[in-house]
Amino acid sequence: MLKKLIDGFSKDNPLKRYRGDVYFDMRNLAWLFSTMKREGWTSSFIKERIKAYIDDLPLRDEYICKRATKFFKKGEVRTDKIETEKEKMLRLEAAVEQFDIFQEMMLKANRYDFDDMINWVIRVFEQNDALLADYKERFQYLLVDEYQDTSGTQNRLIQLLIKDEEKPNVFVVGDDDQSIYRFQGSEH
Repeated sequence: MLKKLIDGFSKDNPLKRYRGDVYFDMRNLAWLFSTMKREGWTSSFIKERIKAYIDDLPLRDEYICKRATKFFKKGEVRTDKIETEKEKMLRLEAAVEQFDIFQEMMLKANRYDFDDMINWVIRVFEQNDALLADYKERFQYLLVDEYQDTSGTQNRLIQLLIKDEEKPNVFVVGDDDQSIYRFQGSEH
């Protein structure tokens, strides 16, 4: 499905390649889309963060010239480095714009992944208080093992199940030194 997505890129898409491995960005797209799902990030959220990041670049120390060069005086903003970073962010934004298209492709093909299943449960719990109350009643005690490996959406699910509880019955075990899923984007 990612190949089909890439084949459908418009000519002006910064991710479009005409020579070499035209599917070069396939793994990066898969990783980005999975991270977006796991953390519950929308395209608009990431675009806002990209804009804020770009706006902040001239204020960052790494973009200030430390000593005079042929083109910049000490203390000046390195506009060349900023332009390079803006190009990277343009590619990221182009990739993010493909997320909703890819999700629609998966829906039409009746395909889903583990991250989709967690997001469905969260969405249903947020929209149906009676169903959430039923599950909160069924699962009065929660044990979360390996908490350091939970994603943002998994953490959101836990939060929903203990929401409005004066003294939630939740026991969480985790060790930052043992995080084995950090490569998957786990931040907890």
